[in-house]
Amino acid sequence: MNWTTEAWAAINPLYQDIIDMPFNQELMKGTLPVEKFKFYMAQDAHYLVEFGRTLSAISSRMEDPEKMLAFSQFASGAIVVERALHEGYFKKFGVSGEISPTPTCLLYTQYILNKAALANVEEAVAAVLPCFWIYKRVGDYIYSNQENAKDNPYKEWIATYAGEEFASSVESAIQITDELADEASPSLKDKMTSAFVMASKLEWMFWDSAYRLEQWEV
Repeated sequence: MNWTTEAWAAINPLYQDIIDMPFNQELMKGTLPVEKFKFYMAQDAHYLVEFGRTLSAISSRMEDPEKMLAFSQFASGAIVVERALHEGYFKKFGVSGEISPTPTCLLYTQYILNKAALANVEEAVAAVLPCFWIYKRVGDYIYSNQENAKDNPYKEWIATYAGEEFASSVESAIQITDELADEASPSLKDKMTSAFVMASKLEWMFWDSAYRLEQWEV
């Protein structure tokens, strides 16, 4: 059994919670309040910039040129998506271009940036994998189960994460992580799993914070 199979088994109950949470259920039905989607889009735009920085930092630490190139392309892709949000959804839904990260968004971005800078590169890769893999699984689930798909106001977002281009990136990220894990010691594999689980929890928190329209209390 490869590392990613075991890692997914560790977070499968959490993934089911993510599928069942109100944000994703209402997104799937097209009933999610627009204000909550706008809030989510704004935070996601901020997250993607920092995610791009994280992927770029990981790329610079890779010894294998092919892995270096892959993470460089992942980083570019994150920024392309962020720009697309501004040019598409931000205009469509009237989202302001000035974004202040929520406590959860800041926690998540600082977590992955910290791993990219200070942890073993294997652990850093494991920490960013949930953003690829969980998003793909959620996108596929929603795409396959949405009601009145053509009338869903969020159909374009759904199609992005259920699309073939994103699927290719996810498969590449999974393969690279498994290759790194194959060469890792048992203790390093444990650190990879811990990072993967923690980032998966932060994924749940990110959606939950958007649904709650999370604000700083002070």
